[in-house]
Amino acid sequence: MRAGPLMVAGATAAAVTLLGAGVAAAEPATTMPDDGLYLVGVDIFPGIWEAPGPQDPAHGCDWRRLWKVEGDNTDMNYIIGNNYTRLSPVRVEIKAKDVAFKTVNCGAWHLVPPPPRTGSFGG
Repeated sequence: MRAGPLMVAGATAAAVTLLGAGVAAAEPATTMPDDGLYLVGVDIFPGIWEAPGPQDPAHGCDWRRLWKVEGDNTDMNYIIGNNYTRLSPVRVEIKAKDVAFKTVNCGAWHLVPPPPRTGSFGG
């Protein structure tokens, strides 16, 4: 059995539509479950983040806001802001201009919801 011209045209149009659609990009996350390096705007949203703090009291929580990602990310010239603390909980504001955020031994981070707008001056 031969496919009719209309059937071939329909199949071709469907294939072109699928190819043109591409793969949808994933939305940045509102959690950082593990230690690691997270790209701002790609892996995570900018905003105020909170973590429980060091899981092992012998080792502190180490976080870094980075303006460049290269190598092992220990180059002090690439750090915008950082902290090494044994206190709990830990909070940091990750800004939209930051390129990445690195976390070690801080526990799972979550994005803190913004406070409700009050309608008064400044909010």
